[in-house]
Amino acid sequence: MLADLLQSRLARFEDESVFRLNGLTQAKSASQTLMDDADDARQRAGDHEVEGIVSDIDSREFNAVRNALQRIHLAGYGLCLDCHAAIPFDRLRRQPETLRCASCQALYERKSLP
Repeated sequence: MLADLLQSRLARFEDESVFRLNGLTQAKSASQTLMDDADDARQRAGDHEVEGIVSDIDSREFNAVRNALQRIHLAGYGLCLDCHAAIPFDRLRRQPETLRCASCQALYERKSLP
């Protein structure tokens, strides 16, 4: 069941990536036409920054799902990376790529904040 959820998410990422790539290609073409008419460097820089952020987020999520698919049949899948307790099945069902129980994830996120 969890493997099916992960496979489904992986397929969705792949579909969205193709869709986004096609959309970005069309957007870049339109953007280039506009830039030829009016050179707005600040707008271009902002567009590139947004594209980079979206790409980074997608890449991290895609890798997390792909890695979970590789781990799912190993003994450690479903155990919290930090406290080694079993991650509740409901949490795994909602987010099968998760590495931590909810408590450890909250601590991890607080430590990651600047």
